[in-house]
Amino acid sequence: MSGDLLDGNRLAGEIAEPLIELALRAATEAVADARLIIDASTRDRIGSVVGTSKGGWHAFQHAWEATYRGREFSSGGSKTDPFALFLPDTPARRVAARLDLRGPCLCPVAACATGLISIARGADLIAQGRCDAVLAGSVDASLVEIVQGSFRRLGVLARPGEDGSRACRPFDRDRDGFVVGEGGAVLVLESADRARARGAKIYATWLAAGVASEATHLARLNEDPTDLARLITRTLQIADVATSEIDYVNYHGTGTRPNDRLETAAIRRSLGPVASQIPGSSLKGSIGHLLGGAGSVELATTLLAMRDGIVPPTVNLEHPDAECDLDYTPRIAHPARIETALKLSLGFGGHLACAVLRRGDISRVVT
Repeated sequence: MSGDLLDGNRLAGEIAEPLIELALRAATEAVADARLIIDASTRDRIGSVVGTSKGGWHAFQHAWEATYRGREFSSGGSKTDPFALFLPDTPARRVAARLDLRGPCLCPVAACATGLISIARGADLIAQGRCDAVLAGSVDASLVEIVQGSFRRLGVLARPGEDGSRACRPFDRDRDGFVVGEGGAVLVLESADRARARGAKIYATWLAAGVASEATHLARLNEDPTDLARLITRTLQIADVATSEIDYVNYHGTGTRPNDRLETAAIRRSLGPVASQIPGSSLKGSIGHLLGGAGSVELATTLLAMRDGIVPPTVNLEHPDAECDLDYTPRIAHPARIETALKLSLGFGGHLACAVLRRGDISRVVT
């Protein structure tokens, strides 16, 4: 299947773009895992909501070098302009085209909060009765010179040191930034009634999501936790979940000094005295910062943690920061029953997102 997928992800002669390959692979695997039937009787009510923080930078850099650096560019005879692959909606369009989905086709773009916001938008389509099922998620492929150079100038990348795998250290006193990764995830969302009727494998119930903005700066988050804490509190109220019911927090946890302090302070303010008792983790030390793909991959990992009864670790957390004094599950995973989970995603420009999920089958579900 993978060979067909990689061969079919682009038009004849078109250069490879990992962003598209990631989206098609993730969507195809999601459909297979959910055993979702897509045919003439269902396709009109199935949507594609696949976000990305930016378009196809691999194709863009390839075309830019050919155009502006005078390098030889070969398109294999294709009439497709490689710059067209830079359009952010390309993954969503290609998923809809590959699976012949006729429902809404959307591409949320919200910096590093894109993934969680995309899934929240898909859940809205279900709740509003506009779709019976939605393929929702996000992808990002940014391991190119242009993007790496931009983040380096912003001063947010971790120094690699002797061992690059230990460079990103969320919540550690010696943290100095993140490492860029590539990846993505797509989830199948559908109503509980529909999922039950077809005997779907249900990972969790989507209880509520909240989005907000604190547009303080283009490339920095406001370290005042008020806005994020208010968002968390409001989302829990919508979900009708008490702070004492939360069993796990999946942090955005970039490993930058301001981000980790902000999330810690916001959780303390919104959850109160129970905050110290709730285990959580950041995955970015182990998988890198997937940028637009981060929220969806981290949410998918949270679902697997709920399924398997295990709290994933924050790797590379060797020396806790006194200002980051919550339980981040340092270095080693441990078993725990996770019934209710909270997920946070933050993005440059002030994008804030929060979601609450519960294990099992209650209402709207993730299959």
